[in-house]
Amino acid sequence: MSYFLIYSCLLFGIFSHSLALPSKPAFRSESEDDDAYLLEGEQPNPGPEMDTVYIPGTPGAAWTKEEVESTRRRVMKMITPVWKEKIDMGIWTLFDKRTTDENKLIRLAFHDCIPYEDGTGGCDGCLNWEGMDDPFPSVFSQTGHYSWKPVLKTNNQFLDRVVENLEKIYKNIDWPYTNPSLEVSLYQSGKSRADLWQFAALVALEEALERANRACDLDYHQRQQVTLLEGRKECEIKLTKPLKFMTGRKDCITQEDPTYKTYHEENHPKLFGDGKDLIDYGMSAFGMSPEHWSALQGIHGIVDFIDGPGTKYTWFGSGYISNTYFKQIANKPMYKGPSTGGDLSFTDCIGDFESAPLWKTFGNFSVGKPDGEPNSNNGWRVQCWHLWNTTEGGPCFMRPIKSNAWDAPNPGQEANEMCFNQRWDASPSDGPCQINTSRCPDAYCDENNILRGARTQGVTQTYEGPYQDASQQEQNQRKWFGVDNRFGFPWEIGMYWNLTVGGLNQRAMGCPGLDVPFGTIDRETELGSPNWPYKKGFASPAMNCGLNDYKPMGCPASMHEIIDELATDNEIFAEKFLEGWQLMTNNGYFQAPSTRFLSQSDTYLEDGPENGWLGYYSLSQQGRVMEPDFETFIEENKPVWFTDPSADPWICGHKGHFIASCGNRFSYFIEQMKQGRGSCALNNPWN
Repeated sequence: MSYFLIYSCLLFGIFSHSLALPSKPAFRSESEDDDAYLLEGEQPNPGPEMDTVYIPGTPGAAWTKEEVESTRRRVMKMITPVWKEKIDMGIWTLFDKRTTDENKLIRLAFHDCIPYEDGTGGCDGCLNWEGMDDPFPSVFSQTGHYSWKPVLKTNNQFLDRVVENLEKIYKNIDWPYTNPSLEVSLYQSGKSRADLWQFAALVALEEALERANRACDLDYHQRQQVTLLEGRKECEIKLTKPLKFMTGRKDCITQEDPTYKTYHEENHPKLFGDGKDLIDYGMSAFGMSPEHWSALQGIHGIVDFIDGPGTKYTWFGSGYISNTYFKQIANKPMYKGPSTGGDLSFTDCIGDFESAPLWKTFGNFSVGKPDGEPNSNNGWRVQCWHLWNTTEGGPCFMRPIKSNAWDAPNPGQEANEMCFNQRWDASPSDGPCQINTSRCPDAYCDENNILRGARTQGVTQTYEGPYQDASQQEQNQRKWFGVDNRFGFPWEIGMYWNLTVGGLNQRAMGCPGLDVPFGTIDRETELGSPNWPYKKGFASPAMNCGLNDYKPMGCPASMHEIIDELATDNEIFAEKFLEGWQLMTNNGYFQAPSTRFLSQSDTYLEDGPENGWLGYYSLSQQGRVMEPDFETFIEENKPVWFTDPSADPWICGHKGHFIASCGNRFSYFIEQMKQGRGSCALNNPWN
C-alpha cells in the first residue's frame, strides 16, 4: 500500500501543518433505531434457551462471522468514552473509579490470562475476586497517613465493572442496544466467556492502534515522536503476520456465583519488583521470550490515571502504543514532552479556571537542543508517599526529572521553551510556533515546527544534602523541586537500568543516587527521609545507574540490549508487541514446546473467523477486499497498513482526566484549539 504513505504525507505529513480533519462517526448504522441503546433499568433480552448452552470446563464453540460482527459493534458501544451515553446506559456514574473503557479491556486481557499458583489456568474467563471491593489509599486524602498495609503483588481490583458489563453482552442478544443483533446469545450457543473477553480486548486494541497510527500525523511533536525521530513510515504500526482471534478457550469451573468469580489463588507479578523480577515472571508464567514480554510492557505507554497503588497524576508514556515508551526509559534522544505529561485529556478546568490554552496542551511544536536536534534528557528519581504503615512510609515510585533540574542528564543542552510567545491567543489557528524575538532574536521554527536557533534554558540551582538541614527559604524551594506529573514503576525503569528494590517502602535502590539511605520518617512533622533532598524528604537524588546486563536463561542478549533495540526501532517493537499479544492471549493452551519459549503454532486453539483478526475490520471499513483470505493477503502485501488515513479517533482510551473527557475526537480538539479555546472545552460530559 505505497499510496498510503504518499496520501498521508500530502494531508498530514511532517512537511504540512494542516490540521483539518473529516468528521467520521465510530459506527454508521443502517437506521436511527439501530443506534438506540438501552437505558439504565431497562431489561436486556436473553433470547431463547438452547441445548447448546456453554458448560464450564469445555472448549468454547466456534464463532460465526455474524457473531463476530455483532459482538464487535456491541463492545464498541460498551466502551464509548462519551460520558452521557455511559451514564444513560447505567454502566458508569460521574467520578466512579470502576470504568468500562478501552484501557480496562486491555488490562482484563492480561489479568484473565494470569495462571494460578499451582500452574494451572491461563485465559479462562475467571478472575480472583480477592480484594476487589477493598478500600484503597489516596494521596489526596488528608487522613489515613501511615495506616495502609504495604502491597506486594498486583490484583484484579477495578475490573469488576467491565466484567459485569461483558456479561450482559455474553448472556443477551441485544445489550447495550435496543434491537437484537443475534438470534441466540453467545452463552446459549456454546461460546466460552474466555473467548469473549479476549475478543473484546482485541477490539479495544484495534481502537488503540488506530489512535496511535493517526497520532503519527496529528500529535507527533511531543507525544508520538516516532514520526520525527525515525520517520513517518516507521511510526505506523503495520501487519507483517496475522494477529488472530482464536477460539476454544475453557472457562474455569467454580462454585462461585456469578461463575466468572473464583478464589483460586492467581500467580500475580510483584507490584514493585525490579526488571529481573519482571522478565523472570514473563518467562515462567507466560512462557514468553524476554523480547516479546518486554515489548508487551509498551502497552503502559497509553497512560492513565490509576487508582489503587497510591500515587498522583499519570503513568509516563506518550499516550500512544509505540516505542516512545522505551525511548523514555533508555534516555534516547527525544524532544521535550508535554509540560504536564499525559495524553490530550491531561488538563484541568476547575470552575472558570483553565489550566492552559489547548494549543499548549496539544503541543504542535518540538523543543530539543538549540540546534533543533533531540536531546537525551530523560532522567529519574524515586519519590515515596506517606501511606504505608512502615517507618519508611511508602509506596515509592520512579518519577521523571524535570528537564531544567540541575541533576537531569543534560539540562544545559535543552533549548529554552520561553523563546515562544506565551500568550493565550498565540495564533492557535496557525500553530503556536510564534517566536518572542525580544527574548530570542535568532530563534525560528523550521518546516516541522522544531525550534532552532534558540538560547539554552536556565538550569535550576544546585540543591544537595538532606531536606531537613536546609534553611526555611531553601526548603520552600525544594518542596516542589525536581519531578514532573508522571510516574513509573521500578520494574519498568529496571528493564534497562541496573537497579534493585528493597527497604520497607519497596523503593528502587542499588546504584548511586538511589542508595542514599532513607532513614526513618518523623510521623509527627510528616517529613520524609532525613537524608533525601527534595519534596519534604520524600524524593531522592537523581538516579545514576549502570546498564542492566542480566541475560535471561536461553537468551543471547542482555536486558539492556533488548530494550535498546525496542527503543531504537519502532517497527521491531511493533512486530514483537503484536506477536507477544498473540502469545499472551493463548496462555494456558500450549502444547509442550520444542524450545524454551512458546510460539503461536504450539497452541491447541482454533482460528476464529478472520473478520475478528486485528486489522480486518479497519480494512473492510475502507472497502479493501482481502483475497483469497486474510492470512494470504497479509503475506502477499506485508507490511500491511491497516489504519484508515482519514480516521478521527477519540483523543484517549480511558475515562479522561478529572472532568476532561476522552469523549472528544481529534477533529473537535483541533477545531476548539483553532478557536483559541482553553482546557474547559474538553469538559463536555453531557453531550
